[in-house]
Amino acid sequence: MKTKLLILAGAFGMFANTVGAQIVLQSDFETWTSGTVAGWNGSKTNCTTTPDSVNQCTVTPYHGLSCVELVNPGASSKRFSSQPVAITAGTLYSVRFWARGSGSLRTGLAGVTAANGFGYEYSNTYITLASPTWTLYTQTLLADSTNANAQFLFAVKNTLAASGNVDIDSVTIRVAGTAPFQSLYNIQYTTAVPANSPYNNQVVTTAGIVTAVFGYGYFVETTGATSWAALYVYDSQHTVAMGDSIIFSGLVDEYYNETEMENIVYLNDVSHGNPIPTPIVVTYSNIQNEEWEGMLIKVNNTSCVRYNAAQAWYVFKDASPGIDTVDNIIYTYPFSIGKTYNITGVIHFEYANWIEPRFVADIDSIHVTAGIQEFNNFSNFKVFPNPNNGTFTVSINTVEEGKNSILALKDLTGRVIYQEQRDVTEGFSSWVVNTTGLPKGLYLLEVSNATGKAVERISVQ
Repeated sequence: MKTKLLILAGAFGMFANTVGAQIVLQSDFETWTSGTVAGWNGSKTNCTTTPDSVNQCTVTPYHGLSCVELVNPGASSKRFSSQPVAITAGTLYSVRFWARGSGSLRTGLAGVTAANGFGYEYSNTYITLASPTWTLYTQTLLADSTNANAQFLFAVKNTLAASGNVDIDSVTIRVAGTAPFQSLYNIQYTTAVPANSPYNNQVVTTAGIVTAVFGYGYFVETTGATSWAALYVYDSQHTVAMGDSIIFSGLVDEYYNETEMENIVYLNDVSHGNPIPTPIVVTYSNIQNEEWEGMLIKVNNTSCVRYNAAQAWYVFKDASPGIDTVDNIIYTYPFSIGKTYNITGVIHFEYANWIEPRFVADIDSIHVTAGIQEFNNFSNFKVFPNPNNGTFTVSINTVEEGKNSILALKDLTGRVIYQEQRDVTEGFSSWVVNTTGLPKGLYLLEVSNATGKAVERISVQ
């Protein structure tokens, strides 16, 4: 599996070339009046109630005669904000500052649309401070709206008085560039050789539906698109789920010939539980085309021909020329050599375009072994309506009677949410399941008995 090396450095900065950029706010925390520092202690500051406080510190500041000490021993963050400043939608702001002490600290913006209406944006992870030595840090923020009265924030928590709490000094906030909106299609589509994105090494904003999630990131796709409209996002900072509709900004990168986005400086999780785009049916004769990169696809009647035990991936072929690898970075399934399957998955480039199934419902077995029929092709198993509100009808057409059949509703981690026992008669069976009150999201519905099983994905909205 291909991974990236995460480098945690004291002086982290995605945009180094800010020399000469417009300065929005600059402060050495030198001018204090009645416990308030010039340019700061804005209306969003709430780090002011004992045991929390914002104090002037004159003990070995980084520059000048004083710095600011932030005190919040609690585990919930408190804010220290600037006075109102003007921000412009689509503009990136670089926040450069020196810090020392013990606690957790990150930057943010107040007065933006953000994820839930008019409010706060925190797109950066917390910096963990554990040293009395001054260290330089840089974080980048994206304004998703225009506001003449926004406030830049420092969020602080878990400060330790014995280690000096958290001190900051010499803050410079600059315009670091822009992140214009580009569709996933525009980011991916190219006729160039090699097929690098026309926006390679540029910061852009884009949007899509999350189609797959794993430890190092997620895949997004444009609903209704048939090609060139999906992307892998390398992002371990933000938590998203399949079916989320997201708007996000980051750096377009060609990582070993795979177009992706990284260094995500902004993410707005607009809504949850949206329908997943329909997989595009491809064959092994064209699966290596650049247009499928990141897309949710499906291959039919594909036979397992080889297993790589060391890497735990399988090689498949279909009736067309060519072969391809079914990988395991999201989900591992024990395929059988010589058996035939329909397989759904996202396309991830790893030496070539490899298929990444996401869960058991992506593995559609159409073989019979040891008298047990796996009828996962869903032609015999239906759920409607889908999406639904938690109440739905299950219909199934079986080749033989199935006593003591188990119907189980599971979340995408495999946890059973709802379960009941049914006697499924030979031929057509239908019944209503009522799970009203389920949280919105994606679930797997499984019917199983001694002679077979069927799995269907459902969306609760």
